[in-house]
Amino acid sequence: MKRLQTWTPLAIIVVCATTMAAGVPQWLHAVLQLSGPAVAASHAVLSEHEREEINTLPEQEQAYRLLNRAINGYKGALEEIESRVQNWTGKIELDEKLNSLTGVAYCSHDLRVRAAAVEISLAGYGLEKSPRSVDEQIEILHTGSPQKFYALWKLGLLGNRGVEPHRARQTLVDFLHDRDIVNRRWAVNGLGVLATADIIEPLIEVFRTDESPEIRERAACNLADAGLMTKEQRMKSIPYLLSMTDDVTLDSQTRGWVFQALREISGQQIGSEPASWRNWWARAGH
Repeated sequence: MKRLQTWTPLAIIVVCATTMAAGVPQWLHAVLQLSGPAVAASHAVLSEHEREEINTLPEQEQAYRLLNRAINGYKGALEEIESRVQNWTGKIELDEKLNSLTGVAYCSHDLRVRAAAVEISLAGYGLEKSPRSVDEQIEILHTGSPQKFYALWKLGLLGNRGVEPHRARQTLVDFLHDRDIVNRRWAVNGLGVLATADIIEPLIEVFRTDESPEIRERAACNLADAGLMTKEQRMKSIPYLLSMTDDVTLDSQTRGWVFQALREISGQQIGSEPASWRNWWARAGH
């Protein structure tokens, strides 16, 4: 293997051409295409052998390995995280590598993987899933700390896991109108990860009215794809988005984001014509 890594592309081409002429099996000649259906590399199951190996690793390494496996769809990885994560609290840290992995996990198409990222984030912050943790974050928000945004994000994480979700929501909604743009951004992100049934209207209001394009875009992203709302929850934002398509007070950029959000949520490839969207919605039985 080491020698192969030192070969030039030309040398590899020559060898390939020679083996083709020598009658090497056809599968060696095939180039795997990027388009088309998925091609499995393995059964993607967390093996008994790997579980035994993971048991010997420090907690930080366990988190790396299992979250990586979960992101890649390995059966059993999420269950292993669920069974271990409580023991990881205070024993792992959100270093650069784990932050990178959780960042990927928060973008997974599988909400269970996003939920695993929430659990690992809480463990990395050393936060117990208890009302006391919510109290601590709210107390931080009432101080002059320049890092209030961390508390806003943590409130969303805690609320998502069923810890005082109503208090978390109310606090996050209050900070949607904060003068500090950083706090407003993390209040929006916190609502997105909270993902309770009553976050759509506050996010729509931010999308419509916040003075910052950045914050309006964050609200649109959390309605369309970011955060932990289900597909069914996101569909409930469509009537609000349809009303925004006729809002003459919106600038062209925000209107563009409205139609992008509609396409992402619905899966429909319709242009930027309000009438076409309303016709589709009506045909869908709404």
